[in-house]
This record gives sequence, structure tokens and C-alpha cells, in this order.
Amino acid sequence: MLAPSYSEALEFAIDRSYDINLDMLRSRKLHLDTYNDYLVGTYPPLKAMGELKAEKLLGEITSSIDLYFHIPFCNQYCTFCHFAKEINPRSGRVERYLAALDKEMSWSDAALAGRSIETAFFGGGTPSILTNPQLETLFDMIKQRFDLSKSEVSFELHPSLGKQVDAADRITTLLKNGVNRFVLGVQSLDQNILRILNRGHGVDEVRQLVELLNRMDVQNLSLDLIYGLPQQTLRSWYDSLIGLLDMGVEKFNIFPLLFKSTDPVARHLSRGRYQFAGAKERIIMHFMAEHILTRLGYRHGPIFYWTKKSQPHSVQQRRKYDSWNDNNLIPFGVGGFGYMSQCQFYNEADLDRYLHRVESGAKPVWKGVVLTQDDLMRRTVMLALRSSGVTLARFEREFGVSMQQYFRREIKKLTEAGLVSISSEGVLTLTTAGIINSGAVSLQFFSNEVLERVARTDSRILDKRTDLIEKHDYSPAARYGATAEMQAIFGQGR
Repeated sequence: MLAPSYSEALEFAIDRSYDINLDMLRSRKLHLDTYNDYLVGTYPPLKAMGELKAEKLLGEITSSIDLYFHIPFCNQYCTFCHFAKEINPRSGRVERYLAALDKEMSWSDAALAGRSIETAFFGGGTPSILTNPQLETLFDMIKQRFDLSKSEVSFELHPSLGKQVDAADRITTLLKNGVNRFVLGVQSLDQNILRILNRGHGVDEVRQLVELLNRMDVQNLSLDLIYGLPQQTLRSWYDSLIGLLDMGVEKFNIFPLLFKSTDPVARHLSRGRYQFAGAKERIIMHFMAEHILTRLGYRHGPIFYWTKKSQPHSVQQRRKYDSWNDNNLIPFGVGGFGYMSQCQFYNEADLDRYLHRVESGAKPVWKGVVLTQDDLMRRTVMLALRSSGVTLARFEREFGVSMQQYFRREIKKLTEAGLVSISSEGVLTLTTAGIINSGAVSLQFFSNEVLERVARTDSRILDKRTDLIEKHDYSPAARYGATAEMQAIFGQGR
């Protein structure tokens, strides 16, 4: 089937956009302005965490676990990225970091022994920056501890790998070591936008790498694509998506640009240096993608994930959102965040501090919190709503209380605003308007106690443009307020 034309996709999206009553949602504080909107990465968020003894993480590890390995090295600084990274590491730095990863893994050897590894994810940074010998070193030390032979093993690639003479050799090494899912961060096929984002790749590299992966019979490839980027028009958004569809891509992660004051792109927004899509345009972009992909036989997974294949978009995403609290995510590396033994926590986010802690024999826990029963219920709702929803009967079995009673005020407010609904099968899910406003929906389920802890931490941050906690707090709570406040925070400095 042919993809809808630009005019057809645009007309459909504009019509659908009228279903989202922004004025009503704003009046009820259920729509977050573009610079205030953010998805919940952890609950409680970093700003609500404190000191946590690392040994607490080993107390109640689940029988099946997920692993995350952070590779914090890049060749360039993308203007929208706020994850832990170091640009063009000096000689010996990567090898020192890999040795630290090995030592960090040894800390939990006994506690993780015999656990079933459901998924392993290699993110960054830019994991594909590693050379062949470095990749071999990384997987050799992992195999000494973990059996990944039955796991979904995901590895992030940067399109610039496509122009490397040994690209095929590196991919062969990854496949040989069990990688069976690749994630390619494309973001856009507009050459001017890629330059503004300082992505370090062009459209040709994307095409070269996709073609190489196809020739090497890679069966599981997902591409990241962002809307709301600087200088992005409705037409360039359409062209980027169609261009990737023409390459035969069958899995996508499509999401809006999210702003943090520590990122250069936030200062571009505050100073008006580039044109950015407003709330209405971002909604239209969302519906354009939905119309095109639905017409071509793609189906929705978790809210920003699409797949044309019969299997789920990824086991990792299903585990992250739909398994509730019965799986543990164990992070290894600087800036990784995880969930173990009913504790939400972060590793050190400063690379030198991380190296010092690990090399001295300690688990590099930076901040953390032990979740209460109330926290666990709220975390469950926020994450499950991002995917297949919250089954009311399962919630009551899990926690011994009725969700409709416990969260009656929140559900009533969100239902009346048209952001959630309860099906005849008893499943609470986001509506289309709820998907678009998912950050605001999640914020309704934050407890007052957590919000107060967040506010106290936020009040102690002296410079939101440089603070590590601000940089790594993935949450819609305690953000930037009104436009004037946003400009004052984002617009300072270089």
C-alpha cells in the first residue's frame, strides 16, 4: 500500500488536532508547555532521592533481571543530549572505563548469580564508538558473569558508523557476541536540522548503515525519530518519515523533542535563534506520523513505539512498562539509573567520580530511595499507562486495594478531561489526548511528599544550566514555570 501524500497526511492531522482542546487542558493544568513537558524516567525522580547504602540494592533481587550498560563516549556534542558523556576521550580513557565496568559488575556477582537475564541494553553516549578490540573486551568480561544466549540484546548505533571502513567488522563482532536488536539514532533526514543538532552525520550515512545492516541480514532494527526540532517544518517532518519508510524500516521510536536547561538546544529556544514548532504544530506532527504508519500497517506499542513486525516492538520496552515491579533493572556505568530490591537509584553521573568510586572498590551509587507501598503503586500506574494500561483487577491483587478508590480524584480529573478511559475489560489506558499529554498525566500521580522533596532539592540548585541533578532528573516535576522564567534560566550564558 502506498503511503499517504503530504497533503492527505496534513489534512488528516489538522482535523485530528481539533480533538485536543488545549485551552481546556491548560485551564485544568493538564497540558505542560513545550519547555516544561517531560516524560517520567524514574519514580521517585532524582530530585526526590537522597543517600542510599549500596548494600540495600542486594536485598530482594527478582528472579529475572534486565541489564543496562552505559558507554559514555562520543565524537561530538549533540545539542539536545543530556546523558552522561565525554567527547573525544583521551588515550587510555576508554580502556580505563571498561576496566571500571568490569570491577563494578564484580560487586554484585554473588547476588546476581543464577538470575535469568531477559534483556541487555547498550546505550550512551555512543556505544558504536568502541573499536573492535574494545567491543571484544566488553563482551568477554560480560560473558564471564552473564549468559545472554536467550536474552534480547540491544545495541545503540550512531549513523556515522556507516562511513567507517570497519563498520561491517564491528557489526559482525556484535552479532557474534549475541546482539540481536539494533537501535539507530537518526532523529531527522533534514540535512540542515542535522547540522543545527551537531549530529555528526548526514543523510548518506543513515542510508549506508541501513543498507549495510540489511545486507548483513539484521532482522531487528529500530530507528529513533524526533519531532519539534529546530527549523523543522511539517513538510520536512513528513519527508524524514517517508524517507525512512522508503529504506524499509519496520520499527520506530517516534517522540517529541524534550528540553532541559543544561542543553544548548534549550538556549536556542529561549533566545529565538531558530524556529521551533509550537504546541499545535507538535500535535499535528504526532498525528501525521500516526496516520502514515497506521495506513501502512504499523501498530502502536508503548506510546512512542511503532512496529510492522508480528513480534512486540521490543522485549525491553514490554519489560520496562508492563511488568510492573516484578523485574529489576541493573545499570552498569556512569549515569545509569536502575531499580533493584524496591529501590530506585542512580549511579554517579560525573565520570571522574564514577571511576574513583569503582576503582576504590565501592558500588558507585550516587542517589537513591527505598520505595514505599504508595511509591510502588504510583510508579506502576505511571509506567503501565505508557504501554498497555493498568488492569484494575491485577492492581488490586498486587497491592490489596482498589485502584479506582485509591486514585479516585486523579482518575476522575483525567477522565473528565478526556485523557484516560476505562475499558469494559477493566483496563485504564491513555486516550489519544492522554498520549500527547502523557507528562502531565504522570504528574497527577506524584504524591505530595515526593513533590515536596523535589521542590526542596530544586530550591537548592544555584545554576540550572550546569547542575548535575538538574541535568539528570528525568521528570516533569519542578521544571521551568512561565515563559519569562524559562527565558531567564535557559537564556543565560553561552
